[in-house]
Amino acid sequence: MICNLISVEKDTYESLQQELVELRQVVASLKSTKSSNSLKFSQQQMGVFIESIPAAIAIFDGQMRYLLTSQRWREDYNLSDGDIIGRSHYEIFPDIPHYWQEIYQRCLAGSIEEFEENIFPLGEGTINWVKWQINPWYKDSAEIGGIIIFSEVITVHKQLEETAICHRQQAAAQLQEKEQFLRGIYDGVTQPIFVIDIVDNKELRYAGWNSATEKITGINNAEVIGKTIEYVHGNVEGQEVRQRFQICIETGISIKYEECLTFQGQETWWLTTINPLKNSQGKVYRLVGTALNITERKLTEEALQASQHFIQRITDSSPNILYIFDLEQQRNIYANQEIGKLLGYSNQQIQQMGIQILPTITHPDDWKKIVTHLENFSNAKDGEIYEFEFRVKQANGEWRWLYTRETVFNRSADGKINQILGVSTDITERKQAEMQLQLQAQNLENTLRELQRTQSQLIQSEKMSSLGNMVAGVAHEINNPVNFIHANLIPASEYTQDLLHLLELYQQHFPYPPEEIQAEIIAIDLDFLKQDLTKLFQSMTIGTQRIREIVLSLRNFSRLDEAEFKDVDIHQGIDSTLMILHNRLKAKPNHPEIAVIKEYGKLPLIECYPGQLNQVFMNLITNAIDSLEQSFIGEQGQIRISTEVCDSKWAIIKIADNGLGIAQEILPKLFDPFFTTKDVGKGTGLGLFISYQIVVNKHAGYLSCNSIPRQGAEFIIQIPISQS
Repeated sequence: MICNLISVEKDTYESLQQELVELRQVVASLKSTKSSNSLKFSQQQMGVFIESIPAAIAIFDGQMRYLLTSQRWREDYNLSDGDIIGRSHYEIFPDIPHYWQEIYQRCLAGSIEEFEENIFPLGEGTINWVKWQINPWYKDSAEIGGIIIFSEVITVHKQLEETAICHRQQAAAQLQEKEQFLRGIYDGVTQPIFVIDIVDNKELRYAGWNSATEKITGINNAEVIGKTIEYVHGNVEGQEVRQRFQICIETGISIKYEECLTFQGQETWWLTTINPLKNSQGKVYRLVGTALNITERKLTEEALQASQHFIQRITDSSPNILYIFDLEQQRNIYANQEIGKLLGYSNQQIQQMGIQILPTITHPDDWKKIVTHLENFSNAKDGEIYEFEFRVKQANGEWRWLYTRETVFNRSADGKINQILGVSTDITERKQAEMQLQLQAQNLENTLRELQRTQSQLIQSEKMSSLGNMVAGVAHEINNPVNFIHANLIPASEYTQDLLHLLELYQQHFPYPPEEIQAEIIAIDLDFLKQDLTKLFQSMTIGTQRIREIVLSLRNFSRLDEAEFKDVDIHQGIDSTLMILHNRLKAKPNHPEIAVIKEYGKLPLIECYPGQLNQVFMNLITNAIDSLEQSFIGEQGQIRISTEVCDSKWAIIKIADNGLGIAQEILPKLFDPFFTTKDVGKGTGLGLFISYQIVVNKHAGYLSCNSIPRQGAEFIIQIPISQS
């Protein structure tokens, strides 16, 4: 069916060729018009003539505008039947390449151009293969009036050619299998190539070799044909060569190996490749061999081995570990014997670990350091030295410290680092000494901290003891006279009332006393005296009662007689503290009153050291007052004290203020001994530390602080309700 299609297309092609010949004759007659001027150009007659010929013809003026086109032209170039006459060829085909425009210009200048095949774009990615001829046509004045284009679309013909080429390629592919033997011989003719035939399924005979092999062996191709392996290599080498050939025959696959062969009395080294050829039954019937002379490389390797042996002797005498680490293989490709001595592993054990040697022997805590180091090393510069310390595990399970210095050793062809050179020194004894010193330093630091804590506790205990003794003494000294005065105020008030009553009786019974008495009554303003004397005794009673309450608060705050855990009312301790600090809470000329907001919950009696807990309340409330005296948020400084029970086991006391708060970087240091943000002379920095010790160490509770700058601070005390 394909052959018939080709035959039809061929007939069509020949018919078109005949039409083209006829058209060229017409063009020749038009050319004769230029010389004889006997035939006048008739556009109408030419149009009839062009339309009667089934060929692609177009006539253009000097501006490449269409004058006439044939029906075949419009069909071949996808032009509609619409009027294209007078339109520019470049307008209709805007994608015409520049070289086509150059051809048109040459023809408009008088040249005749033709081409057997060329590409003409039709737009939107479509192209046609065309065969064309372009001739100029002449006016009566012998001037060139434009050009005539004769074209033939040969796209189908080109496709037929490509199909034929495809068939030829398939035939060539089939022929390629038959030519495998010849290609095996002549591929790589610059190196030795030889062919071995397998005779009677067992005997090996040379079928020939190339000229390169002739030069090496001194035996020409004609002489070696039909000869045995031993004829070429001798009995000893021949048997070894035969054995390698036999392996290729038995396995049926290509083999490659290095071998030492003697040619013309001289030993040479070769990298030999043997390829088996199989028949249609899959049986090997021929061997094709190629060889590459590697004698120079082998000599270099031997010299390198000798040099390496010399270097090995030097490096093995070093007390340090010397190694070359391959970044691509992730393993040591060289290490001196010191690595075995230090780590206690045999060479076999090290080889078995392979790329796992580093993960196996590196301490888990140091592995991330090693990974980061290797990643960063990829950007190292030549000559730069990188240092680090890490621990490795010996074969007996003990850990050793290594100090390592590494630098770039080798780079790949693209400049990437692929090998590094390292020197490692055992610094275990030094590290142990350092750690011992660090431990001693840590112990000294802990001892110093404990001394500071003890010192602060002693200072505060002494301070509170003195303060407690003073407070207790003052309370005791004040209590006796105040009680005496308070106790006598009652009968004194009664006596005064009796005297005033007696005076009223005198006034009733003796309304007109002597003038001297009346003058004295006016002088002392007896009516006011009677009223004010009563108020005076009431005020004195209230004052002594206030003094008695202050004395009671002082005694309650000091609690010197309560050195053991006791069940107490926490609210009473807070109120006593506020009573003592009352003067600091009052309004001052340059500062408004500090409001205290109590939000007491229902608390049971708390088992605690009452005096010590009162000291905590004193410190926290004092700090809040200090903060509010500096500045506060809102119209008035406030201290909010709230209490609650948590989980029936804990008493929670919160003391919050609306001051400027505490900076975040200071919060972790608040409870450190001697830490303070106050100016010199305004605080020792022991208040919060002692409070922390009392709450946490003495009462097994918690003391914390929450603060956001410019949003105040809140201290939270959490202690067990019962210490048992």
